[in-house]
Amino acid sequence: MDKEKFYDTIADDFDSIMNMYDTNRRIEVIFNDFLGNDNLKNKSLLDGGCGTGLFTKKAIEKGAIVTSLDIAPKLVELTIKKNPTAKGIEGSLLNLPFTDDFFDYVISSDVIEHTPDPLAAVKELIRVLKPGGKICITVPNRSFWYFSVKIAEVLKLRDYQGFENWVHYNELKNFLIKNNIQIITFKGIHLFPFLIPALNPLLYKIDKKTDKTLGKYMVNIAAFGTKK
Repeated sequence: MDKEKFYDTIADDFDSIMNMYDTNRRIEVIFNDFLGNDNLKNKSLLDGGCGTGLFTKKAIEKGAIVTSLDIAPKLVELTIKKNPTAKGIEGSLLNLPFTDDFFDYVISSDVIEHTPDPLAAVKELIRVLKPGGKICITVPNRSFWYFSVKIAEVLKLRDYQGFENWVHYNELKNFLIKNNIQIITFKGIHLFPFLIPALNPLLYKIDKKTDKTLGKYMVNIAAFGTKK
């Protein structure tokens, strides 16, 4: 199967496949921790890799004018069904169909790892961001927890056929800086995997206290910056 077409095959089950604790935590990080003090009303915002539109929904609630892009047509369709005011576009993060300096805000949460070249995707997201605009990216952290993916593959614990190109913690930070992004916040999410729901309250408390000091060892990276 073409790995890029895999996401279309799981579109109808996408929400049930996702871990909602993790998803809601990433929504909280982007819209509360990163953008909580920003007025998004009438600002243009790209949701790069929109999935079924949960991040799009939050951005619209904040007043943003949202463009929701995904490589899977069915996911774009589901997003627009949930969020009729959003503009849905089928497209790849590696070749965004927008001119340079187009959006006031760009968000992309746990999407770049599902491309053949995550850093090339980041470069495209930066390209379409206006100078002075803000970018929010989350991605699984290759620096520490990637071994869990390899174990799951060997033991056949899940049926996943898409790309899984996690990014190293310092690699992403240095790449953003090198590509004209002034870092505002760079931290981790989830000190340990969110597989046992009963432990999620403890995980949340630990994350709130150690997200910067232990970020390199956390499951996800969360980056927030401004384009110079």
